[in-house]
Formats: sequence, C-alpha cells, structure tokens
Amino acid sequence: MPTFAPTKLTIRFVENLPHAERDPTSGRVLSYSVRDTLVPGLMVVVNANSKSFAVQRDLYSEERDAQGRRVKLGTRRVRLGDAKGFLSIEAVRAKAQEVINQLRAGIDPNKPAEPEALPEPKKEFTFAQALDSYIDRCERKARRPSTVLGYRNLFERYLKDWADRPLREIGDDTLGVDERHRTITKNNGPVAANQTMRLVRAVYRHARRKMRDLPPPPTDAVDFNDEKRRDVIVTDWPAFWAAVQGLRNPVTRDWYLFLAFTGMRRGAASEARIEHLDLENGFLHVPNPKGGPKRAFDLPLSAFLVDMLRQRVKENAEVFGKDYPWLFPSHTSGKGHLTQSHVRHAGLVNPHALRHSYATAAAAVGLDPFTIKLLLNHQLPGVTGGYIHGSALGATLREAQGRVSAYLLGQIHGNVLALPRRAVA
Repeated sequence: MPTFAPTKLTIRFVENLPHAERDPTSGRVLSYSVRDTLVPGLMVVVNANSKSFAVQRDLYSEERDAQGRRVKLGTRRVRLGDAKGFLSIEAVRAKAQEVINQLRAGIDPNKPAEPEALPEPKKEFTFAQALDSYIDRCERKARRPSTVLGYRNLFERYLKDWADRPLREIGDDTLGVDERHRTITKNNGPVAANQTMRLVRAVYRHARRKMRDLPPPPTDAVDFNDEKRRDVIVTDWPAFWAAVQGLRNPVTRDWYLFLAFTGMRRGAASEARIEHLDLENGFLHVPNPKGGPKRAFDLPLSAFLVDMLRQRVKENAEVFGKDYPWLFPSHTSGKGHLTQSHVRHAGLVNPHALRHSYATAAAAVGLDPFTIKLLLNHQLPGVTGGYIHGSALGATLREAQGRVSAYLLGQIHGNVLALPRRAVA
C-alpha cells in the first residue's frame, strides 16, 4: 500500500494516484488516503477501482465537560462524492467546507435527515357546518326567526344529503349542483329550486370569506329559473270589500282590511301588538319587520285605520281580556295571534297581493316613489336614500297614508270617501 504525505490536492494529482492493490493473502483491498494541506480534514480515498473525496473531522456536541471543553462525540468521515464527478478542486474544497461547518455545529451529515413534519391538514367546512355558521351570523344580525326557519326547511327538504359533503367538493362539482337545481325544478317547481340555490350561494360565499382558497361558487354554473312577479292585484275593490265583510270572524276581517289599507307584510301584521299602537299620534310601531330590528319603523295610520284599530282594541278587550297583547288575536293559534293558516279564504286574493295592490293605489294618487317606499318600509336606493329618515316625516307620511285610504274608500264605495268601516257594499 503506497503512503503519501499530506499535499496540496489537485485534480491532476488525484487522477495520477495509483489504485489500491489487494492483499495477496486475504484478497482484501488495501485502500489508502491522501490528505489536503489547505483544508484540514479533506482527503482523497483511493480504492481498487475508484477514487473519492471525503472529509474526516471530530464531531462535538454543544455540551461541555467540567473543564469547559465541548464533549467529543467521535470522529466522522463524510463522503463528498466520486472524484470523477468534480470538475475542479475548488468545488471539492467548497463542498468540504460546507460539511466541516455542519460538523462544527454538531450536525452529522451521515445521519439521515428527519423527515419534514407534514403540514396540518386544512380545516374543511362541511355544508352542514357552513350552514350553521351562516345561520349563526343571521341570528347575530337579528334576522327574523321565520327567515332562519325557512333556511332550515330548505336544507331539510332539498340538501340534507349534502350535510357531510366538504364545501371544496361541492365547489368543484358544478355539474352536480346544476343537476340538483334542475331536479328540484322538475319535482318541486322553479321557485323552490331558485330559493335552494340562493341558500347554497349565500352559505358558500359566507364560508369563502373564511376559506379564501375555495373554488368560485358552484352556483355560478346554475341557470336560475325565471320567476314571474305576482301580477294578481285587487282591481274590483267593491267585490273585495264585500268578500271581506262576508267573513265570519271580525278579527280576520280587520286583518284583511289592515293589509289592504297599509300594504304591510302579513307576518308583521299578524304579530302586531297593542302596546306598539299609538292611536293618539296615528302610528303603529313595527319593531321587527323583514330585515330585523335594524329595519324597525313607525307605520303611519290614516283616520280610517285609527278608527278601525280603536274599535279592534275595544272588541279584543271584551272577548280576549284587557291584557291580551295581540292586535289580531286568535284563540285557536298556538302563538295567540292570527297566522297564515287562519287567513286563507276562497274568493280573496293572496294576502301578499294586497301589498302589490296598495303600492298600485299609492301610485294612482300621485305619491312619489320615495314616499311609497317609506310607506312600504323598503330600502331607499343610493346615497340620497341613506340621508332620508322616515321617522322625521311623520306628518307627511300620515297625510300620504290618508290619501291612499281616501282613494281606496272611494274605489270601494263609489267615491264616497267617509263611510263606516263595517258598511257592506
């Protein structure tokens, strides 16, 4: 086995080194090495058929002994690679220095690197979880309980099998979402299908604000059905008056007339309470209309409405007791007041059609669109709309309400504007 003193290694020097021989007795390869004088620890290792560069240094831990010296962990030899793989000795020395720095830091390059910890899986919303989060938001924003119940009903009827589906999967399944819309349209009608997809869109957009990497809303692929606005309104007011007066229940009669002469939504009208009625100033406070408490408003009352409601309060006290809270009470309702199931009568239009009829009458007497919107408690459009406060227009709105009532009474009774409310055509 040849012996070489440490020398300044070069590529040519390494190429010229003779390969190691084998021991004639044992056949073992008599490998040898030559150290570099410029980088302590760098060497070339020569075997029978190969030559490779390596670094051999002592490995120390960060701990120190009683004399303050770092504790030696042993000697490590780190193979840098086959000598033929290096084009220059400078590249060898650079790599050797990297290894030496690791050894000095207590890092053993021969030790397999620990696998990188896998990132925690992203939290995924299922549709049911996203729906719960959306409904929680609606409740915090004081949406009407009936609105929230409607969301739950849509989910139970049309989307329950999606409860455990990840939103990401639904987002990628645009064809499946569109198919669900078409199936509901076929089996349950276009309105139910559109309402269901609006719920899916609202829930998905709510979740997407929290999970920014969700795909675009899958409802973008849905061709929503055309929905015709109800075009049924009262055109024969004398016939409507006669039909209402023909009802046996006086509370129901007044409820229908109240809707016709105010355009109020049937749910809010049914839940009207006597404590919110101010007959002296001609207002009914509506604390929780569609849109929740933030949309609360004072409904102006015409003289006709004040007279009708004063009589209604008097009759309620006689029949239901003085402390009964509801303006339109019912002994047969679990809620204590009229509900939609109590007010379905043949020959009468859908209660919501009275809202359309009222708006048409308000336009007929020349009320401007802003005033009509305030009377109906619609959101006023634009920046200017945000500056207009109906609560400051009490006298103006009562006067406008009086004009609508006068018009309707005129239609009902042949332009005789001041008739008792229980008169029968």
